[in-house]
Amino acid sequence: QPATAAAAQPAEARAAGAQADVVVTGSRIVRPDYAAPNPIVSFNAAAIQQSGNTNITNFLERIPALTGSRDSTQTSGGNAVYSNPFGAAGLNELNLRNLGTNRTLVLVDGRRHVAGEANSAAVDINSIPTDLIERVDVLTGGASAVYGADGVSGVVNFILKRNFDGISARSQIGISSRGDAGNRFASIAVGHNFADGRANLTLAYEFNADDRLENDDRAYLRADQRRYLIPNDAAGTNPALPQNVLVGDLRYPGESPIGAVDVDGDGFADFNGLGQPYRHGTPASYYSTGGDDTPVAGFYSGDLAPRIVRHDVNLLGHYDVSDAFKLSIEGKYAQTKATTFDYYIGTYGTPITLDNPFVPTAIRNAALAAGQSFVSVTRDNIDYGRHGESDFRQTYRGVLDASGRISSHATYDAYYEYGRTDVAITKLNELLNDRYNQALDVVTSPTTGQPVCRSNLSGGNPACLPVSLFGPGPTSQAALGYFQVNDTSFARITQSVANASVSGDFGAFFRLPGGPLQFSFGGEYRRETSNFNPSDNLVNNRFIAYTEPSLVVASGGRFDVKEAFGELNAPILQGSRFAETLSVGAAYRFSHYSTIGDTTTWQFNGVYAPIRDISFRGSYGEAVRAPNIGELFQPVSGDSAFFQDPCQPKRIGLGTQYRANNCATLLASLGGTVSDALQTVSNVIGSRSGNPNLKAEMARTWTAGVVLRPRFLAGLTASFDWYDINLKGAINTPDPSSLADLCVDSPTTDNPFCRSITRTNTVGIVNGVTAVKGTIVSYVVQPQNVAGFRTAGLDVNINYLLRTGGAGTFDLRLVGGYLNRLEFIGVPGAPVTDNLDQAGRPKFNANFSPTWTLGAFTLGYNLRWADGTRTVDKLTTDNAPNYAPPAQLRYSDLWQHDVQVGYEVRSGVSFYLGALNLTDQQPDPGNSINQPVSAVGRYFYAGVKLRTGAR
Repeated sequence: QPATAAAAQPAEARAAGAQADVVVTGSRIVRPDYAAPNPIVSFNAAAIQQSGNTNITNFLERIPALTGSRDSTQTSGGNAVYSNPFGAAGLNELNLRNLGTNRTLVLVDGRRHVAGEANSAAVDINSIPTDLIERVDVLTGGASAVYGADGVSGVVNFILKRNFDGISARSQIGISSRGDAGNRFASIAVGHNFADGRANLTLAYEFNADDRLENDDRAYLRADQRRYLIPNDAAGTNPALPQNVLVGDLRYPGESPIGAVDVDGDGFADFNGLGQPYRHGTPASYYSTGGDDTPVAGFYSGDLAPRIVRHDVNLLGHYDVSDAFKLSIEGKYAQTKATTFDYYIGTYGTPITLDNPFVPTAIRNAALAAGQSFVSVTRDNIDYGRHGESDFRQTYRGVLDASGRISSHATYDAYYEYGRTDVAITKLNELLNDRYNQALDVVTSPTTGQPVCRSNLSGGNPACLPVSLFGPGPTSQAALGYFQVNDTSFARITQSVANASVSGDFGAFFRLPGGPLQFSFGGEYRRETSNFNPSDNLVNNRFIAYTEPSLVVASGGRFDVKEAFGELNAPILQGSRFAETLSVGAAYRFSHYSTIGDTTTWQFNGVYAPIRDISFRGSYGEAVRAPNIGELFQPVSGDSAFFQDPCQPKRIGLGTQYRANNCATLLASLGGTVSDALQTVSNVIGSRSGNPNLKAEMARTWTAGVVLRPRFLAGLTASFDWYDINLKGAINTPDPSSLADLCVDSPTTDNPFCRSITRTNTVGIVNGVTAVKGTIVSYVVQPQNVAGFRTAGLDVNINYLLRTGGAGTFDLRLVGGYLNRLEFIGVPGAPVTDNLDQAGRPKFNANFSPTWTLGAFTLGYNLRWADGTRTVDKLTTDNAPNYAPPAQLRYSDLWQHDVQVGYEVRSGVSFYLGALNLTDQQPDPGNSINQPVSAVGRYFYAGVKLRTGAR
């Protein structure tokens, strides 16, 4: 859809008088822009720059439909590891309607874009240059029939600038009010028209660098300030008390940064690493408070934001040989390096022999008195530095397009596109298991009397330096260098697309009362591949962090799809009494996948404007999403997760009405019963894999709306659109911790989630887990076509451009949303999980962005507001009204105030400065560190823009 570049803005964003025929997002048919049948929310380049955001995902999160998107704060620290073990650091991925990044189709100039993550179709928005964007269109409804699979929730289309003539440059720097989280941004574009305006060549470069932000850089997130909502042990004897309360100074019992030493083999620490009696913290549900135990705050979360350095080079060109033959090219190279650190790698229950000279005398004597030859040490190795990940992504993309006019009633367009993303995924500060054990196995050298690695006595490991688990350290860098390494794996994703289409009308043969019947038809061939090649260390399970042997394996797959598509638009009436516009349209696409066979998608739509001032529009259609490569072909690989067992007494009442009976049935079959002993204290080892038997998802989508363009109030356009998406046969890959809940919350235990979990019928150590009968000891995560999603709501988009004489120009913009429903059904017949009013999914959401321009002076303001959301899901509070104190059941409203002031010092040169989150709203206390607002806090920035030549 290359012609989209001709449209400066869609219907909702244009002044009332504009009636140019354009190709708008969501169709390949040229029509008046106000006659677009599908709702589109659009923001142009000026709005992006006035926001102060150099990360385009952060800007797009203002749009209610995209509030659930995945920005770099959600792919940093622990999130980068737990959301996806390989290659997720620093990713920015859009999530339309909260139906998932894998169901959001991202286009550039109406064409697909290669993915940024292995085994996924999700596009990394880092690879799209911010300052080359002309506008962004967000559309719901009808996407699959026009663009193909993956767009069941809609489309986000980035329209790039074209025919650039002159030089444009911008530079911006920013820093938080606390002196960190720095940002540096620069862009330059050089373009030139030639051949009497029939040709253009533009070269653009963009640079962006964001500094790391650590959890402990925010006082309100540090261990001495952070509070968590945890089970209230006192509620067991007094049901009037809340079942959960906010508690500070939470710690992990039985593990310590100075060492927790068990000398008698009973599994409990007797001494700390300094040889002093161990000070056990006060029990607080699964945690403790005080004592020698390791603080929870910041231990696993790590960074709040990664360090990201981005370079982006784009070459755009075209040459119009004639009206019948126009040739255009695009070339892109984008490079992103994202680095983040997450948790400290601990040493758990490691035996240390008593001839180790680092063992304190008091500990050695106590162990000898207990008849032991060794002690067991659990230590959180804070002095080793955090585990981390650094991902280096390189994206290549090229497009060759030929288009032109066949006749006065038809045009053609044909293009070939190739994209590739290469990712080098480096795990930082990994511990090599064999070398680490050698460094811990220490004796006294008979020649020097100094501590030495036992393996050194035979001369086998001269590089090994002795390491102590007793006390806080520090451990020297020389010692760490023997067993601590950075380890790199590689991934490659490719995409090839060949597309040809013909568009026009039948005006040469006949006309309807409203004009000629319009059409577009064509075909497309697409091929996708994805491959992940883990390092030898991962495959051979050499790291401390990977506990299941030989289960990290190479993965990959490919598919191709052949498609035929077509559209019709029938302008029934035009300029008639009570029918200024009346048109109906349809779209259809047939696809044949090499993996799942045939699919069809279709859409019907219509526009009716009884008078010029008001238009009604609507669409109804069926969309599909084919399973991606990871869902189909991911081989069995190792995994681990911490489960909160739903069948323990504290949680058995927090699920559906089926939970208690299902738990009793499951446990009885294994000889077990409901008890606190079911709860594991460590991670459970499992596996994950793809499912080659998956089928396509199917969604029925309808939209209905009204567009107001009153002539009595020139400059005002307003649209109100209702959307409804019902997705069936959805591919659901639950996170491991949800498997157990979904198993017992379904009507029966005969479901795929129960079959994915193994509970033991024995007592003792099973698969590394201390178990009683009924304990979860292993699991398998695999996608299934079993789920359903349903969402519905209202989008509001209001623009008012007011030009006054001496008071300047006022440009007012309000984009709002009402989320009416957001439901998930795990399996057919299972109860509905209500995801409405949850974190990131508020019922009401609005973004108000007025701008005032007076001469060379511009003042912009932005209010991002969302109503407060639940801290826990509705099902939980329905079953446990006294789940927590009322003040802890909801997050605060989001009130983010941004402001920017700009001044054009002379033609083409302007300066600006601004602030984000001006009032410094901070996250609420509780389990989330980014609700209702990012933990970054108040942020200042300043920039300069240069423009020469004419557009």
